[in-house]
Amino acid sequence: MTTNGSTPPLDAWRVETGRVTAFSNEVLQVEGNTWWNDVVGAAPEAVVSRPKTGQYQTRGEFEGRRLALQIQPGRIDWAVAPVVKTEEEDPSLPLLGPFTEVLASLTKLVTAWLPQAPPIKRLAFGAVLVQPVENLRAGYVLIRKYVRGLDIDPENSSDFLYQINRPRQATTPIHGLRINRLSKWSVQLAQRVTVTVEQGGISGRAFGDEVACRLALCAPRLSR
Repeated sequence: MTTNGSTPPLDAWRVETGRVTAFSNEVLQVEGNTWWNDVVGAAPEAVVSRPKTGQYQTRGEFEGRRLALQIQPGRIDWAVAPVVKTEEEDPSLPLLGPFTEVLASLTKLVTAWLPQAPPIKRLAFGAVLVQPVENLRAGYVLIRKYVRGLDIDPENSSDFLYQINRPRQATTPIHGLRINRLSKWSVQLAQRVTVTVEQGGISGRAFGDEVACRLALCAPRLSR
């Protein structure tokens, strides 16, 4: 709960997906790549390698979440996603957990990888965060607390989407380093639906609506 216009604690935001992307000018080697084993400390569940096109992907589990390493020309992605459960296990939409917890896990992984990474010209972090609210009106009211000066009529508004980039100079010793901070704010109404295909036809089952504020941190880039 919030009082006097204050915002909820940071961990009120839950993570749908998260990723760290590194951009490099070097030709990236995909054959014999050992990054996954070196960082995760275990073999992946699946490996797809296409040396002719310079593409490589490994997938598996890391700290209870789905992890993927994808390499393509000039780009490397470490991405985390939730383990999708059946409706009997959990009828709610799949999420990774509180923001600070997921961020710490991803930071630990990438920090272990960086010493063996190729020269990086840009580094980006992206995530999709959701914060459950009671209804659409409550979502608009909450977004007004986060985005000061934004005039939203919570009673007579719909299809809201607000995007902004707030770049700033980094407070690191690297001279001229600028951080782009691009964010997209919205209020989503979601419903989880399961579909079963049987010999007699297709049947579906819908669960209750879930309303949440949605914040997409759109891979802000560290660049010079």
